Amino acid sequence: MRKMALFGTVMALVLGLSIAVPVFGAPPTGIPPSHPDQGHRPASPLATGTTLTISGSGTAFKIGNRSITESASIGLTATVVKSSPGRGMLNFTGGTLMIGSNTYTVVGGHGMINYHSDKVILHLVVKNNAGDKFHLNLFGVHAKTSSTTAFTVDFRMPQSKLAHLWFLKFSSASVTPK
Repeated sequence: MRKMALFGTVMALVLGLSIAVPVFGAPPTGIPPSHPDQGHRPASPLATGTTLTISGSGTAFKIGNRSITESASIGLTATVVKSSPGRGMLNFTGGTLMIGSNTYTVVGGHGMINYHSDKVILHLVVKNNAGDKFHLNLFGVHAKTSSTTAFTVDFRMPQSKLAHLWFLKFSSASVTPK
């Protein structure tokens, strides 16, 4: 009987300590921000409604025979339609792609700039002078994005291409926000 009473007393002491110690031994909570802006989410580098101009020159490599090359240039206009601290969604409103003496006009398209992984993925539809439509895909890696100053994007091949015709490479294409 004495052992049971002693066991009960020890258990009551252990349970009491297990409740009291975490309360007194808990680490202090964080200090609330002294300024209201210190606690908000980081701002997006590109604000919704920003117009972007993407321009650059590079090389087009014939799909199926990369030894055949042509000079290439792009001039694209996009609007940031949605923006968050992680990425910006783009809608293309115009532009051209020139490969050699052929000009392709942007019909429409969309894209995404990921601020964390530094990736740019653009999907556009272009048409030539005869009215034939083609898919233009551009995959790039960008420097730090900015809403006030131009930054660069390296569009890489073979991910960047005018579907079924040309691989495209545009090193240091300029992206200018307006």
